[in-house]
Amino acid sequence: MELKEAIEKRRTIRDFQDKVIPGNILKYAIDNGFKAPTYNHLREWDFIIINSVETKLTLVESERLDQSLDANTLEALFRNEDEIMKEMYLEAIPKQKKMILEAPSVVIVVFRPKTRVADAKRIYDLNCLASVWSCIQNFLLSLAEHDVYGVTFIPQNISLIKKNLGIPEELEVASIIPVGYKAENAKTLKQKSVNAPERIHYEHW
Repeated sequence: MELKEAIEKRRTIRDFQDKVIPGNILKYAIDNGFKAPTYNHLREWDFIIINSVETKLTLVESERLDQSLDANTLEALFRNEDEIMKEMYLEAIPKQKKMILEAPSVVIVVFRPKTRVADAKRIYDLNCLASVWSCIQNFLLSLAEHDVYGVTFIPQNISLIKKNLGIPEELEVASIIPVGYKAENAKTLKQKSVNAPERIHYEHW
């Protein structure tokens, strides 16, 4: 598959088939993740693959995803937002528990921070975060090649997740990524249309 095809094919999906992802596909995607650029050339990233319902429930409980908001509350929260962004959140938030429990696999991407995000004082301090997200993009594009899709979920209670999963204290969780084959009724949300030439500047803004 051409790179452009993979980029256009990749989409955020939250509804999955009950179909196991072959291990070689996950390994291929992770191998490609490790080919991403990294600020210190050490590629200090790790992947935790979760298949059991018991461990998925640990994530749901850690993030308190069983405490759902009703539709009216959600609508009020995003009333004044851009319509495309609003539609995304109204679709995403109610499905957070479901997508973690029903995805055939959940992949947690862990990285070694240069500086704790809370302590960052300049852009350079966040190079480790930029690097791990390059890795995640490679991972997702490589899954899309094989008709496997995912959704990145940024956890709030990272300390509890690290404790429950035995992740070393000095590491950080970049993202929780439920992955799987797209369900027949999976909704593909509208993307913001961008006219690239209007966003390109030469010499100055």
